[in-house]
Amino acid sequence: MSTAQRWLLFWGAVLIWLALCFLLKALGVIGDILGYFWAGFLLLAGIGLVFSALVPAQPVTGEEVIILDLKGARQARVGVECGAGRIEVTSGAPPGAVLTVSRGTGMKFASDLEGDCLDVKVECGPSLAPVIGPESGVWRFCLTDEVPLTLNVESGASQMMLDLRDLPVMYCKLETGASSVTLIPPARMENALLDVEAGAATLNVRIPEGVAARIRLKDSLTVRNIDQGRFPLIEGGVYQSSDYNDAVYRVEITLEADVSVVNIR
Repeated sequence: MSTAQRWLLFWGAVLIWLALCFLLKALGVIGDILGYFWAGFLLLAGIGLVFSALVPAQPVTGEEVIILDLKGARQARVGVECGAGRIEVTSGAPPGAVLTVSRGTGMKFASDLEGDCLDVKVECGPSLAPVIGPESGVWRFCLTDEVPLTLNVESGASQMMLDLRDLPVMYCKLETGASSVTLIPPARMENALLDVEAGAATLNVRIPEGVAARIRLKDSLTVRNIDQGRFPLIEGGVYQSSDYNDAVYRVEITLEADVSVVNIR
């Protein structure tokens, strides 16, 4: 079902409910049309949210995407802002493109070349299929692996996959609310920096094999499940690979969380 068809289905149901309210008013069954209408409208919107959460995301094959040109830049800063819903950030942009993103209702984007650096900003609304968002119900971002990247991701209550293992991300800042996040750092960067600020979230951090890590936890009421075989505790709140100083590929991660569960392996 396309995004347009979902819109038609939702607003068709709203109009049917409105007509039914007028009919019941004419028959003397109800007195307050507005009160009944808003109750039904919220019910329909709630059904849409439940549908979005329970129905698996559709395959990406055939999904319409927007392609943003790299414009010959030698590095790029990419900012992504998303509302509630599902978000995926991975590699896979075609040659000459800085990123591709699922086309959907409630988004806008801009890019500006400053010297040899391309500054890209993408703002997306919630991915609440069948009401709004991309056709698959997931905002999918595929980034370039051709130039070094700085990445800033902001989201509300989300289910997020941030897979950076094949991307040349020098610095990534993630700010999220009540979310479930899977974060995979870059696998081939000499010094990558990741800053994570989360609310009531579950954070699953998967460090690629062959990558040494230094992990700093600044937290409150956080449940920690950390593989101390790979990342032993060296001081209060700091876990570090034994070969961190000599490793070819390294990542430094700072986690600041409220009521959260943090799993690192």
